[in-house]
Amino acid sequence: MFLISPRSLYLSPVLKRPTALLFLLIIAASAHAQSFDFNANCRSAYNCLVALKLDKGNAMLKEEERKNPDNLIAVYLENYFDFLTVYTTDERKLYDRLKKNEDLRLVLLNAGDPNSPYYLFTMAEVNLQWAALDIKFGEYLNAVFEIRRAFKMLTQNDKKYPDFKPDLKSLGVLYALLGSVPDKYKWGVSLLGMEGNVDQGMGYLKQLIDYGNKNDYIYQDETITYYAFLLLNLQNKSEEAWQVLQSNGFPKSDNLMSTYTCAHLGVYGKHNNEALTTLDQRPVTDSFAEFPFLDYLTGVAKLSELQPDADVYFKKFIAAYKGENHVKSSFQKIAWSYLLKGDTANYLNFIAKAGHKGGSTLDADKQAKKEADEHRIPNPKLLRARLLFDAGEYPKAIAEMNLLNENTFITTDDKTEYLYRWGRIYDETGKIDSALLYYGRAIDKGKDIPRYFAANSALESAKIYETKGDKEKARYYYNLCLSFPSHEYKNGLDQKAKAGLNRLE
Repeated sequence: MFLISPRSLYLSPVLKRPTALLFLLIIAASAHAQSFDFNANCRSAYNCLVALKLDKGNAMLKEEERKNPDNLIAVYLENYFDFLTVYTTDERKLYDRLKKNEDLRLVLLNAGDPNSPYYLFTMAEVNLQWAALDIKFGEYLNAVFEIRRAFKMLTQNDKKYPDFKPDLKSLGVLYALLGSVPDKYKWGVSLLGMEGNVDQGMGYLKQLIDYGNKNDYIYQDETITYYAFLLLNLQNKSEEAWQVLQSNGFPKSDNLMSTYTCAHLGVYGKHNNEALTTLDQRPVTDSFAEFPFLDYLTGVAKLSELQPDADVYFKKFIAAYKGENHVKSSFQKIAWSYLLKGDTANYLNFIAKAGHKGGSTLDADKQAKKEADEHRIPNPKLLRARLLFDAGEYPKAIAEMNLLNENTFITTDDKTEYLYRWGRIYDETGKIDSALLYYGRAIDKGKDIPRYFAANSALESAKIYETKGDKEKARYYYNLCLSFPSHEYKNGLDQKAKAGLNRLE
């Protein structure tokens, strides 16, 4: 007779949504010895999946299920297939359909050998992967409880199997992210039985990368990817993130995910030319999953270099993409491309589309909608300087700025942006005193307008003072950044300011 064990009670999503099928699966699974065997075929399937050869990896898993029906690693890896399929398409209908597989897999994994280190680990991974997708599609409550379950499983597993390295991969990410939660919200994290520490989490990931360079560690490339993204987005260490990728052989040949990783960190980490080369040389065979976002990144990289065909790639992205994110931003950047060519009519045509097409969750999309709603055409000369700066082309950006004069601008927006652009250029070229001067002027000039220039000037000033070791001034400017009530990139800038305040603590 089958009894629901305490382990089954641990999986609250299963018990909250019981169905006859779920209970039949529990009974069927318990009738056989369910094992966790990460054999050669499963390793090959995993490597295909994380390279975004999704169909090939999935075919290997089907073969594994046929030959070894009791091997639950195949069940675990099938969740990678679902996760990466939704992640690369960003399609809500696909998320809604595949989300139903989560509970089925958790039931099957829960019937596995509890004495295997993969028992709790695989269930935690399934929870974390769906939590990431839940956040992407705005299902935040689901994500919170999935993260909580994963955290408890991983910490329990780490105590039981301290030499099981894969635990540290996911724990490292969780500790880093939970450690960046602002102080005023940490009570909620503690209430849910979780804790975080950015340095500890990043330390786990760095330790694993060093271990993987000397040992057979299946999750090495995945760990490197997480570590690099967290360095960029959580610790503002874009150059270190880039060097981590380069020193570990990224982009990997015949691996589309590593192409995406290098392109993303290159575009947003001042290695624009390298990102363009990576994207231009990316594998394009039918064996890889469709990944429209790579066209978006190509468009961003080309626009930042003022290349006239940038709009082509944003249009390709919009035509192939079935989600809502980055659509408004794409229309805005198409409009910018035309504006830089002196075609105001097409600028107005495409910026109008940014006002009513696509979603408004991401800061970039909010900023695009704001520009469309305000009917305010950007200053093309300042836009050129901005794009060149974003590409890391500092001498060219300086040359553009030297053609301008603050006194020739009429609007407060343009005057503030002019000061802000000089602040950013001086900052990135190591002229810190001049950077602080122009940041301060941008804050004074732009504090009452709903643009991001003053807020980001405060954030960048805080980072300078933090680097100098002046915690009092750093804290003042991080809080000043948070104080600006409404601007285009508020979510992202506030997150970085909160992470800065946490570092100071």
